Amino acid sequence: MVRELERLQNTNPFPETAPVANPVFFRTYSRRTANGRESWEQVCVRALRGLVRLGKLTPQEADIIDQMQRQIKSLPSGRWLWVGGV
Repeated sequence: MVRELERLQNTNPFPETAPVANPVFFRTYSRRTANGRESWEQVCVRALRGLVRLGKLTPQEADIIDQMQRQIKSLPSGRWLWVGGV
């Protein structure tokens, strides 16, 4: 007999095809804050702020990067996610 289990809403921003993405993200890219660890949204904001400042990006360029980052279609380098915007 097979029992259907209720699926909880997936709050993980990473695809199911990348099962180690979540632990790697929290180990490597998410910084400690007073409230715990940064979320994916917070890392996106931090990295984007740094890119805008460093690259003197226009608001339109920043919007494109923001969209692509949040959809996990295109990302800055891992090293930038690690230290960018600090």
